[in-house]
Amino acid sequence: MKQIRIVTLGNWSDYFSHFLMGTMQGSFLNEALFRPVPLFGQTLNAVYEQITWFKPHLVFCHMIFNRQPHNLKDVLKMLTKLRDTGIKIAYHAGDARDTPRFPENISKHVDFVLINHWPSLRSYNVWQVPCYHWPYASCNQTEISEPMNIFKCDLAFTGNLGGNEHHAPRTEFIRRLKDYIKVAVFPTPESGNTRFQTGELSSSAKAVLGFQMGLEVPGYLDVRPFQYIGAGALYFHDECDAMNRFFISGKHYVAYKRDDINDFMKLYNHYVVKSPEEGNKIRQ
Repeated sequence: MKQIRIVTLGNWSDYFSHFLMGTMQGSFLNEALFRPVPLFGQTLNAVYEQITWFKPHLVFCHMIFNRQPHNLKDVLKMLTKLRDTGIKIAYHAGDARDTPRFPENISKHVDFVLINHWPSLRSYNVWQVPCYHWPYASCNQTEISEPMNIFKCDLAFTGNLGGNEHHAPRTEFIRRLKDYIKVAVFPTPESGNTRFQTGELSSSAKAVLGFQMGLEVPGYLDVRPFQYIGAGALYFHDECDAMNRFFISGKHYVAYKRDDINDFMKLYNHYVVKSPEEGNKIRQ
C-alpha cells in the first residue's frame, strides 16, 4: 500500500485548534506520515522549503486568505508553486458564513475545499473548485475519561461570553440561566486551556451546555457538539436542524427549546436530578 504524506499548514504557534489536532490525528489513524508546518512566525520561503522537503501528497490549510502578517498575493503564489510540484492543496472553510471570505476564483491555488455546512456549497461556486461537506468530528477516544475535581460542576460552558453580535445571544441566555443553576464558565485561570482537556471536563461536569450560533448560515455547527458528545458528556444543545442531521435527542444529547430557560431546567432536572441513569445512558 502506498504510504501518504500529509502536511497541515496553519497557526501551530499559538492557536492549536481542533482542525490542526484533527488532521494530525486523522493522518496517523489512517497510517499516513504527517508534518505540521507553521504558516506564521517565519518567512514564506521557509514555509515553502519545509513543505517541499517533506514531499507531501496533500496539504491541508486554513488561514490562507489572511491579509497579515504575510502578503495575500505572496501566499497564493506559494500555493500555486506547491501545486506545480504535484502537491494537492485542500482548504478548510470552517467558520459560520454563507459566502466565501475570499470571493474570487481560487482554482490556481487550491484543488478542493472542505466546508462544514452543506447548504452553502452552491454559494461557493465562485471559487471554481470542488467543494465537499466535511463536518467537524470528535477526537479519537474509546473510553470516558477519569473525572477531575477542577471541572466538577453542575453545568459547564466553554468559550467566550462577549457582547458582540456573534456571542450576544448565548451570553444573554447564560446570564439568565445563572438565576436557576450554577454555570461554570471555562477556561478559568486555574484550568488553563480546556480545548484538549475535553475528556476530563466531559466526565466531571454534571452536564455541558451548547448553544447554536450562526443561525443565518443553514447547516452550520461549531465543533462543540462533536467534541463533547464524542467524549461522553451529558450534552445539552438547543434544537436546530443542523444538530438533527447528525444527532438524535435523547440518545446522543438532550435538545432544549431555544432561549427557553424553563424547558432547559425541566430537562436538566429530569436527566441529572430525577433520572440520572437516563443521563448516564446518553453519556455512554
